[in-house]
This record gives sequence, structure tokens and C-alpha cells, in this order.
Amino acid sequence: MPVPDDAAMPADPREYAGRLAGDLDALLGGGLTAAYLHGSAALGGWVAERSDVDILFVVADDLAAQAAPAVSDPLMAAGGLLTRSGARCPGRGLEASIVTISQAARPMPPWPFVLHAGFGDGGRTLVRGDTRPGDPDLLMHYAVCRAAGITVTGPPPTAVIGAVRRPQILVYLAGELGWGLANASESYAVLNACRALVYLNDGKIVAKIAGGLAALDRGIGPPGLVRRALDQQQARAPERAAGPDAILFVRESAAALIAAAEGRTPSPPA
Repeated sequence: MPVPDDAAMPADPREYAGRLAGDLDALLGGGLTAAYLHGSAALGGWVAERSDVDILFVVADDLAAQAAPAVSDPLMAAGGLLTRSGARCPGRGLEASIVTISQAARPMPPWPFVLHAGFGDGGRTLVRGDTRPGDPDLLMHYAVCRAAGITVTGPPPTAVIGAVRRPQILVYLAGELGWGLANASESYAVLNACRALVYLNDGKIVAKIAGGLAALDRGIGPPGLVRRALDQQQARAPERAAGPDAILFVRESAAALIAAAEGRTPSPPA
């Protein structure tokens, strides 16, 4: 499996993704169609202490039934963090999804998939697509792969993955902001709000750190809050729960996203 020689690409996530893709291709008898590295390793802002390795794998339609059983046990045995050739996950954890060519080419609700694997600080999860209707998070995985995904193997992302409609992305981002307030750190919630506002205003998908820097540059949100979130994200300060100023900013950002998705004029966050 070739891995792109891209000087801007973090070496550790690239090497790990390439070896893991090789493992899955061997388990599937050469049936892996494509693999894309996305998330912060592709968008920028990779910080090993804070970042997961995010990978989307695409397999042939006729492998859908056998792909999950073929790779589940080996992934679990290695905890998802160690490839068969000994490469360790360089970040905080692994988030990987397997989809078929048809699912990727025509992305639509309920966002069906073959397998989702998550391994890291939050524990281990391995979910087969035949046990639930779909995974809404795939919406954003597809969008990020098309915008900035690194091709580990296979054709370019835009040749394999269909476009996702802008209103769908806006509604998803608003929901993600609510999830972040309830379940994640302040930096996660605040910087996701910043990058969601960059998408709202410019149609660009950027990493959390880039979103925070753009917010500071454009005077979006309380600057002290955004700087605090950037310090946490870049491991210069400990993570913390969202404070009152963060909660207000994130909620106002989510309201602006929903307004735009519904065709109304959004009110910018204070």
C-alpha cells in the first residue's frame, strides 16, 4: 500500500495509517478500495496529546458482509492501537470507519456503514453497521475527506466520495456543538464553534486550531475565551469543563448555524 510522500503531512499519523491500511487489505484479500486520513492530521493542528488518528476505509460492495467479521477480531486484539507490523498509534487514539463504495458515492441519511472502531482514552468501541441504521458522524467524515483528506491508498477522495449538502453540514455542526458542551472539554466545544463559524462564513472546513486562530483574527467570540481554548488544545494548559462564557458562545454559534440551515439570517455570536 503506497503512502503519499507529503512534506506537510505529519509523519507518524501517515505511517500508522499506511500500515493499518495494509493490514486491512491483507485481511480482506486485497479488497480494500481506498483509505483516507482525515481529522486534524489532514486539516492541520495535529497535537499527539490531544488528537486522534481518523481514518475512513472504503471496500467493495460485495465485501460488505464479510468485512466486519474479517477485521473485528484483529482490531480488538491489538486494541486498535498497534498494527500487525508493530506500528503504534501516534495520537490519543484511533477512530476508523469502514464503508462500501456505494455508501461513499451516494452519502445520505441514515449514513449506513460496515464497521466503526474507536480505541483510545474513552475505551474501546466496535460497532457493526448491521446492528444499527447508520452513523450520522459519517456526514462530516465524508465532507472532511473531500475537502482535505489524505489519500493513503486508492483514488482521490472526490473520485470516491459524493458531496454532502451544505444545510446537512450546518445542522450536523450545530448538533456537534451541543454534544461538545455536554460531553467534551471546553477547548473541544469552543474551537469546534470557531471552526463551524468559519464554515458558515467561508464554506471552508478547517481544524480546531485554525478555527480558533481565525476567530481571533476576525474578532469572533470573546478573545480571552478563544485563547484559553487554544492553550488547552495545544497542551499548554490543562483541559477543563466549559465555563459560563464558553457555554454562551457555543450556544449562540449553534443558533447561528441552525438559522442559516433554515434559510434565515444568522445572528453572529457576541
